[in-house]
Order: sequence, then structure tokens, then C-alpha cells
Amino acid sequence: MASVRDVVHDALLARLLAGHYTHEDSLVPQALSEEFEVSRTPVREALGLLERDGLLVSTSRGFMIRKRPDEEMLEIFEVRGILESNAAHAAATRATAIDRARLAELSERAHATCDPKEKRRLFNLFHDCMLDAAHNATVSSLVTTLSAQIKLSAPWKTDESDEGLARSLAEHDAILEAILAGDADLARARMLEHLAHDRDNRISQLVAQVHAQTNAAG
Repeated sequence: MASVRDVVHDALLARLLAGHYTHEDSLVPQALSEEFEVSRTPVREALGLLERDGLLVSTSRGFMIRKRPDEEMLEIFEVRGILESNAAHAAATRATAIDRARLAELSERAHATCDPKEKRRLFNLFHDCMLDAAHNATVSSLVTTLSAQIKLSAPWKTDESDEGLARSLAEHDAILEAILAGDADLARARMLEHLAHDRDNRISQLVAQVHAQTNAAG
């Protein structure tokens, strides 16, 4: 059975990743303990775990979402790319029949839906399933933490255009094809290419933001 700390931690993490809190919000242990109807100790422990994972920083009042400079975000993208591409390599050789079936089902569902949000959700589930198929809990945990840091701290979003979603779908298909074929090197290369496109898209958004701010100031 999950501890009170873990229940609070999972609830807060889900809220953070869903955008429930802004970078200006303060997560106050006393207020959260009253909201969750638990003592302050498990709340403080849960917040401490989120801080340890680089998602929050402590303040005089409580905790806030951690802000990161652009250079640090690019470093996180690089490390995630290395780890997740290695996971794809491992999945190509270690995936069980159940793992392959789950990946194929997620791909079919992504092709079937026309809802951009649902398609993006299925892409995320595909990555989670691929990490499971690698059967390396340490890598899976590290990638999950890095992805959460990116989602919370990066000022850039994934490409939600029709063209971007179509390209992402094709890239997931290519990764799946390599994994099902047991071609580990190809799976790693295709995952690296896929994650590089995501990174480059976000860099383009950052450049556009800088230009817009410069023009506004001028």
C-alpha cells in the first residue's frame, strides 16, 4: 500500500505536469496539508522529493516550480536524448511479445484518432511503453525525471501543428518498425533523430520569442 507521502507526491506531480500551477504559484505545506487532509510531515516529504528531482525549489514560504536557463535546458535535452535512444536500442533486443503488442496497439490508436491532444497523449504513452520494453528501471526513472523537468521548465512547447503531428507519427512508426525488427542500432538512430526534431523545434520557438521581445523593446 502506498504511503501518505507517496499519495501526496503523485497527486502533486500530476498537477505539476498538467499545468495546474504556474511559475508564480507558491506551494505552501500548511495549505496543502489542509487540502489533502493530512499532516504537514508527509506533505513536506513529498515536496522534498519533487525538489530532489529538480522540479521545485524551496522558498521562504514553501516551494515554487524551478526555473532553468536556456543553456541548462539544452543540456537536459542532450542527456535525455542519449538515455532514451539507448533505451530504444535495448528495447529492440529485450522487448517481450507483450511489449511489442503494446507498442503496436498504441501506434494503431495514434493513427486512428484525429484529436491532436489524444494523439500527443498516445505518443507519450508510446515513449513510456518503449522505456518499459527496455527493461532497465534506472534508465526509465532518469528519462522520466528529465522529461518532467523539460515539461515544467522549458519555455517552449511541442509542435502541435498538423504537419508536426504527422511528422511525429511517421517518426514513431519508424522507431516501432526498428524495434519490431530487432534492429537495435537503427532503433537508437531513429529515436535520436526524433528527439533532435523535438529539440530543434523548441529552439526555433525560443529564437522567435527573443526576436519578438527585441522588436517590442525597439
